[in-house]
Amino acid sequence: MGLTEYRTLLIDCDEVLVDRDSGVWAALQPLLDSRGGQPSRDEVLAEFNTVVTGLYARFAELGFSGVLCFAHRQLAETWGLHASWEEGMSFARSAGNWSLFEDAPGAMLYLRKFYRLLVRGDRDAEDRGLLGERLGIAPEDFISLSEGPQWLTEQGEPLEPILHVTRPSVGRYAALDRCLIGRHRARQPSPCAAQYCINSMADLVAQHQLSLRR
Repeated sequence: MGLTEYRTLLIDCDEVLVDRDSGVWAALQPLLDSRGGQPSRDEVLAEFNTVVTGLYARFAELGFSGVLCFAHRQLAETWGLHASWEEGMSFARSAGNWSLFEDAPGAMLYLRKFYRLLVRGDRDAEDRGLLGERLGIAPEDFISLSEGPQWLTEQGEPLEPILHVTRPSVGRYAALDRCLIGRHRARQPSPCAAQYCINSMADLVAQHQLSLRR
């Protein structure tokens, strides 16, 4: 299906629109300073992702800030360090300041002229409004990762066909067509493991403009 034939884009928030990895890396620096040594960024982020994945079973209980706070505490314990709850909550609240990728605002501004835009991710309620303003979406268009595919049939207007704009490490969601954005890859795999494989939101805009000319 051509890009111009989709009605809705379901866009993952972290590592597609928001530079989560850089935000987490920066917020972990006080803990890493206490740890000492020179662990690599990839190593630390892999440990963080493993801990967060394990905590997501408690997402309904903890919320997003709680997951991040407990992740900070577990990392400290793994590294033989003591971290206070205040330090953990400070780390968790840093999520509100994670930067957008440079191309994200302009791409969202362009794409909303042609599609219904939905953003899929997790944030606390107090952070969703500000993030929505930065991305140009309404609060109801922010879809939690904890929500199942049933929300597709609960919308007041038809959404399909939908293209899921995500990163290569995310599994298929609700059997949707996928556009994989590999921001940190020098080259995209060939053949592509989805309908589209590109490098950035700016590339998605460029591909859409090409589709309009055909």
